[in-house]
Amino acid sequence: MSEQAVPEWTLDGTLDELARIDRCMKDRQFAFILGAGASFTSGIPTGHHLAQQWLKDLHLRECGEALPLEDWLPTCGIGGGQLTLDNAAQHYPHIFERRFEGDREGGYAELETQMEGKAPSLGYSLLAEIIQNTRHKVVVTTNFDNLVADALAMHAHQSPLVVAHESLAGFVRPQLRRPLVAKIHRDLFLNPLNDANGVSTLEEGWKLALKKLFQYFTPVVVGYGGNDGSLMNMLRDLNTGEIAGRMVWCYRDGAPPNAIALEVLRKHKGLQVKIPGFDEFMLLLAAKLLKGFDVAEIAERTAKLGQERAERYRGQAKQLVEASARGTPDERKAGNVLTLSASAGNSWWAWELKAKAEPDLVKRDSLYREGIRLFPNSAELAGNYALFLENQRKDYDAAEALYKRALELDPSNANNTGNYAIFLKDQRKDYDAAEALFKKALELDPNHANNTVNYAIFLANQRKDDNAAEVLYKKALELDPNHANNAASYAILLANQRKDHDAAEALYNKALELRPDDANTHANLASLLLSRFESEDVATASQHVRHCLELARPQVSQASAEALMYGALIAELQPGADSADMLRRLKGALFDGFERGSWDFTLVFDAVLPHLPEPRRAFYLALGRAILDADQVAALDAFEPWRSLQPLDPFADLPSP
Repeated sequence: MSEQAVPEWTLDGTLDELARIDRCMKDRQFAFILGAGASFTSGIPTGHHLAQQWLKDLHLRECGEALPLEDWLPTCGIGGGQLTLDNAAQHYPHIFERRFEGDREGGYAELETQMEGKAPSLGYSLLAEIIQNTRHKVVVTTNFDNLVADALAMHAHQSPLVVAHESLAGFVRPQLRRPLVAKIHRDLFLNPLNDANGVSTLEEGWKLALKKLFQYFTPVVVGYGGNDGSLMNMLRDLNTGEIAGRMVWCYRDGAPPNAIALEVLRKHKGLQVKIPGFDEFMLLLAAKLLKGFDVAEIAERTAKLGQERAERYRGQAKQLVEASARGTPDERKAGNVLTLSASAGNSWWAWELKAKAEPDLVKRDSLYREGIRLFPNSAELAGNYALFLENQRKDYDAAEALYKRALELDPSNANNTGNYAIFLKDQRKDYDAAEALFKKALELDPNHANNTVNYAIFLANQRKDDNAAEVLYKKALELDPNHANNAASYAILLANQRKDHDAAEALYNKALELRPDDANTHANLASLLLSRFESEDVATASQHVRHCLELARPQVSQASAEALMYGALIAELQPGADSADMLRRLKGALFDGFERGSWDFTLVFDAVLPHLPEPRRAFYLALGRAILDADQVAALDAFEPWRSLQPLDPFADLPSP
């Protein structure tokens, strides 16, 4: 007989049930079980990422270049011959043990470095609001970080009881006067349990404490993979009925509950639900559980405690709104909740959120104008409206007037200073004035990662000072290693100026790991791979071309035009393939028109064109000029094959990548 399937609920249905329990069952509380996945958007790498890096360290130590990494993994003695980079998380404790054998303190020091200075993400801030304002005040975590406590402190909420060692497990009890954070693998600074034995066994004190706890608390699992034996075995050993209510196991797409988790869920009549991410889930849950939920009010309160943390919060919320427009249905719901929760009359930021979420540009313009009328002294709103006028409406005179107004209102605002510098560079071509403002912006805030990378781009492109630019690129990555634009921008310099293709490829891949939906980065990586001109690189470049086109649709852009040309070149190199399909799409893109930017096809053309017959070389050189300059499109009619091509919708019926 086959095992009973674990029920899979919709996200909406799960949230509705949690809200019903909160509303109707006053004796029932939630205990949030958090794993490393909850901390990823706070800048802390997951166990999966750490395990992968440590395997690469071990390979370098023990094998070097004698055997490729993928061939070494099954023979390294970890995972019984089944080890791969993809399943590294399952073997995390064994990998840690091997990597830091003989120097356990070195492992702890590396973990401290990874977690040093990391601030709670939006999801942790919202979890803190739930803990503060509801009866659901318990967090059980395998993480070593202090993000829950930090989030509570950041919002001036009640400090939690942090039980970070098994010797203190007796303080864990169902009746609590304050929030509880139970760190079952200890704290980062208390000899954290990271080896195979420590992770696989749960101390007796924890077993007794958690058993009592779960009789009154319903576990809600978020960001936890269940790869350690300690907590999972304890849950599996509980008798049916010893967990209050139905355990809820949240998972992300591509990472469903493992076999042990499914066994636990079957035994305790639990359920599984797919969520878009920790931050998005906490946002949707907070909207259900908190009365008068208002994200803008939370941000304003946070600003009083520290402007820097408030800006991080706003930035992450803004990214969620932007990502929701092109994301999954659940991600779009999260973005809608975020927008609707901001009461427009309470703050300038509420108007910013409403404007950002409005797809109609005319209506968005009206929202900004109304916000400016209500908050005429908000330098932040004036600066954001200036950005909109520059980038969306192309009303450069009005944009410049607002940039100047914003800087009159707050001359010390580093963000507006940097944005005005970009405006002067891109729209006015006043490079001296732009550079003066870039320098001023970094004087105002030397640790502003965006201004740092934007000045680096200016130095590389306008001043041709690659050495100074590289110093700033490296600094930007140090300031914000998890910002996709920092990695992708530095990759361009490494590829085009330094000709360090391997380092550039690594940074492009990092940028795509951080932001897989960036069409520009897919196009740039395709360009790099083509310029290296190896058979496996050409095949991979083709995949990035398809990804770029899928992500760019329906709006034609320079990135999509470049990708179409790369797709045509790839077809030219493959016997029996026909470049006409990509060229017809590109002709359609050139006819539609798009905003041009700077780029250099030299590396690609130098690598690929010698392999084409002479007439085709001249054609592609002309095609490259037309992609970068609209005035050069007419020159393509000099080539008869181009004249005979019928233009095609660039995005019509694209094959899957």
